[in-house]
Amino acid sequence: MSKNVGSIRRSQIISTFGPGAIVDFRLPGSGALLSGVMQGLEAWEAYTKGGYKQDIVREPRLEAFLGVDHFRAPPVGTYLKDGQTKDRVLPIERFPDWLSCPRCHVINRSGQWSPSRNGDSLHCGQCRGKPAVVPVRFVTICENGHLDDFPWTSWLTHETGCSQPVLALKTVGAGIGGLLLTCKSCGAGRSMAEAFSPKGIPNHACRGGRPWFGVRETGCEAAPRITQRGASNVYFSIEQSAITLPDWKVPFREKITDFIDMLDFLDDEDMMIAFIKKKVLPNWDGTESAEEIARRFKEMKKDNLGTEENLRSDEFRMLLTDTSSSDENALTLLNRQQPVPDVFSEMISWISSVERLREVRALTGFTRLKAQVGGNPDAVPLSRSDLSWLPAVTMHGEGVFLSLNLEAIANWEGRPDVVEHLQRLIQTHMDTARAEGKQADGAPSQLNARYMLVHTLAHALIARLSLDSGYSSSALRERLYVGPDMAGLLIYTSTPDADGTMGGLSRQARPARMEQLVLQALADHELCSADPLCSEGVARSGSNGNHAACHNCVFLPETSCEAWNGFLDRSLLSAGPLSFFKSLLD
Repeated sequence: MSKNVGSIRRSQIISTFGPGAIVDFRLPGSGALLSGVMQGLEAWEAYTKGGYKQDIVREPRLEAFLGVDHFRAPPVGTYLKDGQTKDRVLPIERFPDWLSCPRCHVINRSGQWSPSRNGDSLHCGQCRGKPAVVPVRFVTICENGHLDDFPWTSWLTHETGCSQPVLALKTVGAGIGGLLLTCKSCGAGRSMAEAFSPKGIPNHACRGGRPWFGVRETGCEAAPRITQRGASNVYFSIEQSAITLPDWKVPFREKITDFIDMLDFLDDEDMMIAFIKKKVLPNWDGTESAEEIARRFKEMKKDNLGTEENLRSDEFRMLLTDTSSSDENALTLLNRQQPVPDVFSEMISWISSVERLREVRALTGFTRLKAQVGGNPDAVPLSRSDLSWLPAVTMHGEGVFLSLNLEAIANWEGRPDVVEHLQRLIQTHMDTARAEGKQADGAPSQLNARYMLVHTLAHALIARLSLDSGYSSSALRERLYVGPDMAGLLIYTSTPDADGTMGGLSRQARPARMEQLVLQALADHELCSADPLCSEGVARSGSNGNHAACHNCVFLPETSCEAWNGFLDRSLLSAGPLSFFKSLLD
């Protein structure tokens, strides 16, 4: 396909319409519908022909984690070459290849229809007015990421002697059972409802289609599943992102310059902390404790790139730093510490308004049928071979950050009733996985009290912020910082525009607003309209790690959530005796 058929935003490529995704366009002029699959990264390189330098995006921390040399913004829009403005294009290939006439309901491959005069659309030459044909509604996918046309020719059993079958797909009744595939030549017919089975399309194997690469993959044993072309389970993007940070090591090293030699000599952690308390803290310009200074010194000495945990720990450490006094840092991260309201002093240790941030968001792969959570299912690659780059976009925005008191968290998650509650959730998760025929060697890392508390709190705050900040819940995103030394969350909004956002979200971190915000968010989630089913976990699915969570309370648009609305539990937040914030609501 060699003509420009439409336009698309760069950010949509990363989140929705990357390589392997189906995208619909209205053709310029005729307005005919064209459905195509985005091509792989090798096709991007063929179209850009080396002219990608103006599209390079850099983020060293994320590059090290993903093992690439650089990122490239999707080649959309225009560029200037030799004084001329030229289009940058993303290649697509027509898919599905089967199309249907809206009048006679005949379906056939694209090569069997009549082209328009300018060749940009296809039409039915048998119907009056030659209407433009449209893509068929159904395609097949499998859990290994394959995508194919539905097997129309083999799905229908024709009468003996039918040598020139003419297939038609028409509606004769309500629901999917009323959708029939028929042959106009011999009169044979079959309901499409028979193709919808959780065990796959009866008597059909996956053909390993990869139209975004232009090849097929052999040996797939997964069951092919029929789905609608525009269904959400056709494409789940897998993204990795990082917030651009000022280099905290440089100012930190300057502050401890006089003590570096001695700190290098002290291997014992207790002796190092004692030395810091005696020699460093008396003249220390900052709020860090001796333990925090010791931990930062160790982090400074080692290369801590290469894992997602270290990506997050770097960000968490910087978000616990007020950068408002440094104009140089304000270009990448302007983080202003706010006083913690007295009512939360024993539970929340830090609050800050993130007035400016830069995020690089990269597309690393995708899945079909199910979204990837905790590394499963495996990602489908964006290119046939390993490349030195991945597609990414730069986002600018603002947010609100808070960190829970680690000592309070540790005491709470060690309570016997909380431990027992989590053990039941883990057992339910593993039983559900075995019932679905999956191997269950252990629980996901997110299925722990600390993660579920922070995650549920993030959802509760996003739901409340969507009412108070002027942003819809789908425009807000969570970024969770959970680990042995972390229990924080960042709620932020970002746009591809270089100017970022308007400050309506970061202002919510001010003490008066934050106190009201948190208390109201907790109160909102004490009860659910689906209680007692929701609070007792009756309405949940054990496979997603949820307990007291449903669409009536803490679920959010899936674009806002890191775990696709999994690992949530109101009973750990504010609904019941297990809740971390129970004392605030008594």
